[in-house]
Amino acid sequence: MNTKHIIIVVAVVAVVAIFGAYFMLGENQEITSEQVPMRLSKSAYMEIPDNPNATLETDKNGVSRYSDEKDDINITVASNLSLSSSKNEMDKIKDSVATGSKKIVEDNVVIYEKNGTYSVFVKNTQYNDTVLIQSSNKNLLLQCFNSIKFHSPTDSLKFNDTGSSKGSDTSSSKVVDIAQQTQSTVEKSTSSASSSSSVSSSSSGSSYGDSYSDYVSSSRGSGLGGSSSSHSYGDSYEDFV
Repeated sequence: MNTKHIIIVVAVVAVVAIFGAYFMLGENQEITSEQVPMRLSKSAYMEIPDNPNATLETDKNGVSRYSDEKDDINITVASNLSLSSSKNEMDKIKDSVATGSKKIVEDNVVIYEKNGTYSVFVKNTQYNDTVLIQSSNKNLLLQCFNSIKFHSPTDSLKFNDTGSSKGSDTSSSKVVDIAQQTQSTVEKSTSSASSSSSVSSSSSGSSYGDSYSDYVSSSRGSGLGGSSSSHSYGDSYEDFV
């Protein structure tokens, strides 16, 4: 092999090594962003990277979508404050995410990977909260997932600027309050509708099935007075319906 060929081989090996190291670091990089609390519903909250430029939109069914392009985290929520029609919307989202995805089980968490994006669904059947977390950074995804806490809807919480919660209210300027926006949007949607039986029969709490026998699931304390929390992790689209 002449010198020219040796140089080419060395260059190719170097490029492959650089790209391999980049992707490994990208997936396993340490999360150093400041964390702030996100109130998901009357019975759930989590910790997310602090980004005042992130966007939050809620549709008429009470399905909220939070997008943080800087930190690469997207969160979709249908909660006990959403309309029952939000179930169909979340079913469609779940179907879209699961179709064609590679399913990874890590620490009893089912993660869907498709086109470099990792997705995890969390459902609490006790309080009817469903959360979808998505990111191309699996470490960040799992960090946000592991920060989710469920508590009784009758509990009042106080969040400070470091993201911890205790006390009696949500009086932190940095709280991302999805619950408040969901409730406000749903109230406007229902108040503008007619008083027909189809409207009056819809409730402010989502009606989700509680059959998750085929899911990988676990329980843990919420950290608030020891109340229990139950995560249900999606294992197939059929089981989610």
